[in-house]
Amino acid sequence: MKNEVIYMAKPTWYTEQVYPGHAKFYKKFVAQLKQYHEVRALELPDIWVRDFLPVQNTQTGELYQPFFDPRYANYTPKFTAAIRAQVRGAFPHAKACDARIDGGNIVLTPDKKQAFCLEKKTIFRPSDPAQKAYVEQELKRALGVQQIVWLPQQKGDKIGHIDGYIQFLGDVLIEGAASIWYGDIDPLLDSKSAHRIARSHPFTSVSLLCPVAGNDWLSAKGLYVNFLETSRAVFVPQFNLKQDDENARVIRNHTRKPVVRVDCAQIAEYGGAVHCLTREYDE
Repeated sequence: MKNEVIYMAKPTWYTEQVYPGHAKFYKKFVAQLKQYHEVRALELPDIWVRDFLPVQNTQTGELYQPFFDPRYANYTPKFTAAIRAQVRGAFPHAKACDARIDGGNIVLTPDKKQAFCLEKKTIFRPSDPAQKAYVEQELKRALGVQQIVWLPQQKGDKIGHIDGYIQFLGDVLIEGAASIWYGDIDPLLDSKSAHRIARSHPFTSVSLLCPVAGNDWLSAKGLYVNFLETSRAVFVPQFNLKQDDENARVIRNHTRKPVVRVDCAQIAEYGGAVHCLTREYDE
């Protein structure tokens, strides 16, 4: 059985200033991860390592570094440049991937033949088919997949990361269903997007109720679909909400792996959960 190495951002005085409570969360979460995997901490300016650490080619195991250039939250040009510089220092052998895409905007199918991503203007211009084709070529080269399936960025989504909408748990597609202030329940992806996924990769779909507050677009509190599945366990975010037990049960019913519940109530307020905070590599 393979055993991934899990990378995270090391708590520093700087990250604690930007994300109060990160050090306390890190200590508890790393203790849970270390029951199953080796954990390596990198001193980085930001904690959402899924977005900016290199991706790994599923065929060769090589690392490729897309160009990190987010246009959301508090990422200034200086801050973004500092992230890129420190990542280059930590992974000097990573090959360049000439695509502007965050790692949180990539979800692979279980057979590793396809990648689902949300379309964003920062990745390619919709009016430029040649640019889109070039980005697809670069991503297929970096990821080792055969096809890139683009889904439209949803209305009101200011970040555009697909790992806040769907993930695979084994061969089961786990989709988030939003309940705004515990009101009506709607799928986080529209029906057209769901159809494109089904057409590209037949799946059994299961929904997790994600009670996301409509007035806080940055917070990931309630985004249960942002879990982390490794070869040895499934790490499920918990938010001290009434849906915690039910969503953990849904995950447990669709895997034989241990389900580890991770308290993300405070850290999620800053924009992510366990998937966003980690990057796993086969070594």
